[in-house]
Amino acid sequence: MRFRRPSLEEIAERNRSRARDADLLASGWTPSPEQLADAPLISQWKETTYPGTDKPSLEGFVTGHPRLGSTYAWTSPLIARGEGWVRTEGRFYRLGEPAPTLAPEPEPEAVPYTPPTDEEIDALLDSLPGYGDPR
Repeated sequence: MRFRRPSLEEIAERNRSRARDADLLASGWTPSPEQLADAPLISQWKETTYPGTDKPSLEGFVTGHPRLGSTYAWTSPLIARGEGWVRTEGRFYRLGEPAPTLAPEPEPEAVPYTPPTDEEIDALLDSLPGYGDPR
């Protein structure tokens, strides 16, 4: 799927919107549920870094995105986070349920290596088809 490149005017508006929201959020303002009603929802999300950077980001299933529709996606880098929402460089997202965290697999117990005995080697060789047959 190819996306239309944003115009310079659209890029400028995105930057103005990001700067305005960053200033508002820094002053203590938070968006109301009504203001977030049309924001895309990201569910089964997990924290990650934006590809190619060390900036924090989320990845998960996005629904209601104005350009992507409904798909698995990475958000642009995060600039703020609140209860039930995040503000990325591009837009606000409503947060659904995070992805479940899986318990790590226990490490197997280390067993010291013991070389096979001569009898074990002979039994293995004898099990090979044609082993020991004259050529």
